[in-house]
Amino acid sequence: MIKVINSLYLTENGCCVKNRHFYPVHIRQGDIDGACSIYTLMMDLLIQKCISRNQLEDIYDRIKKSPEIKQLFHEFFDKHGLVRGGLYFDELARLVNRSFGTKVHAVYSGSDCSEAKDSFKAQIKNIIDKDQPIVLGVDFKKGGHAVLAIGYEDDEEGLFHVFCLDPGYTCNPTSYWNMVISLDMFNGKYKHQCLTDNPYNCPAIQISDTLIIERI
Repeated sequence: MIKVINSLYLTENGCCVKNRHFYPVHIRQGDIDGACSIYTLMMDLLIQKCISRNQLEDIYDRIKKSPEIKQLFHEFFDKHGLVRGGLYFDELARLVNRSFGTKVHAVYSGSDCSEAKDSFKAQIKNIIDKDQPIVLGVDFKKGGHAVLAIGYEDDEEGLFHVFCLDPGYTCNPTSYWNMVISLDMFNGKYKHQCLTDNPYNCPAIQISDTLIIERI
């Protein structure tokens, strides 16, 4: 069975959220920054309608914003806008709760928590079954990355695919996702495989941590 969170729609602009009009959810990461976790966080907030695409793209501050959104954008765009080395999820959660804590609560789960025992599979399914996205940290031999899980595929034996929005790749307008984590493909530390539109960049990975954004 394939499950995708129910607030997403496919339009000529790709995977969208409806807020009177349809607005694209996917945000493409720049070529010289390491801010994949911030891009992924903003996609999460777009899907949960905590922010709007118009507000996000209003770089000249022509649209009126609430004090909470102003503080959120100041924290992540003015203070941490070009993050060369990336932001760890525990730090990301702290910054979200500090700057936007009246609207959402960020919950971090690391590799030492109970949810990690099954590679976060039960947690991923539980959150997506609530029709919420979940931010995933994935590690591979040469580094790490952040993606947003918005769906899964399972059968009687359990989850075997996690469908994600990846800020590192473009998103085809005929699909809700642009990256798939194929679970339990290998033995050892990096037991999953990241499937992308580039057959030369489908590394073995592990899911190292998660970040859940809950609306208050």
